[in-house]
Amino acid sequence: MKSAKCENCGAGAIPGAVVCAYCGTTFVTAAPGVQGPASGANPEVVRLIRAGQKIEAIKVYRDATKCGLKEAKDAVEAVEQALARRH
Repeated sequence: MKSAKCENCGAGAIPGAVVCAYCGTTFVTAAPGVQGPASGANPEVVRLIRAGQKIEAIKVYRDATKCGLKEAKDAVEAVEQALARRH
């Protein structure tokens, strides 16, 4: 699996990460062992979470990463928790 990069600063990101350790940008990468979208980030998932549309965010994540329901739910919940910690 290719390593993901932050779309904002280009720093390397750990698969499954939701906040860039370098610049603090919130983004979504594929869960470990799951091939993610080419860019490694999906701002639509973050937008949906912020809009309170968690189920839709899970669907978008699954479509983008081709992962299973549990992996998508775990990834979206990790993003949700990271966003809550930032505010």
